[in-house]
Amino acid sequence: MEQAVAEFVWDEAEFKRVSRKYGFSKVFLRYNLLSAVPIVIAGISLTVVGERAGWAVVGFGAVYVLYCLWFSRAVPRSLWRRTLGIKGPQRLVFTDDGVASHTDVSDKSEKWQLYKYVSERDGWYLLGRTRRIATIFVPKRSFLSPRDEAVFRSIVRAHAQASLIPNSQQDEIAILPPPTSSN
Repeated sequence: MEQAVAEFVWDEAEFKRVSRKYGFSKVFLRYNLLSAVPIVIAGISLTVVGERAGWAVVGFGAVYVLYCLWFSRAVPRSLWRRTLGIKGPQRLVFTDDGVASHTDVSDKSEKWQLYKYVSERDGWYLLGRTRRIATIFVPKRSFLSPRDEAVFRSIVRAHAQASLIPNSQQDEIAILPPPTSSN
């Protein structure tokens, strides 16, 4: 059975940046800010027609916007501080059976059904349960060899809805038989 291995250690700034850009924080911020806009507009409209309650609605909308901005930054910061094993070495093993993750404090395996969507973005592979929220971030630099990355791409295409950037060189490597060691 073929497998692809990725090993890396998170840098705090890198984790927070990627988590904010591709994780739950991004979705939370986008949809909650969209819901705050009508609140502010309603408050302004009420104020324009002379309703005293308009200022309260505008104030609530402004506080809500500030809360959303704070929350989107607080979640990755909290995850960094509280998630066991996140600051140490990470080892991810991808096979046809699923994804196995190994850290200093835990080892776990998940079936591919849990990661239905995989996308590729500027230096990252993102695995998630939904299209909008990634739960596993895999840096491209973390694969042990170009072949590991190619095998990963092949496995992902077989088991998830993959949105990968076409890369003919990587795709050709996956077709080649694995190297054999001669003794």
